[in-house]
Amino acid sequence: MKKIMMVALPFAFALTACDGAKEDLGEEMDDVTEAQAEVIDEKSDVLEAQAEIAEEAGNTGEAAELEAQAETMDDKADGM
Repeated sequence: MKKIMMVALPFAFALTACDGAKEDLGEEMDDVTEAQAEVIDEKSDVLEAQAEIAEEAGNTGEAAELEAQAETMDDKADGM
């Protein structure tokens, strides 16, 4: 029985290593997607700040457009 285990053990580690590489790749892809969502969220914050400046300057149409773009970007980031 011990001999069988000694032979099977390296194969078990080999199979585990294959799953490990795929798992690492999946985690890296998740990290990239999360970083992209954070960038989009920050861009949305910039648009919201620009909308506030436009509104203070009396450009309500431009402010509304910027707020709509910011909302769209927020929704996109949340969906990622």
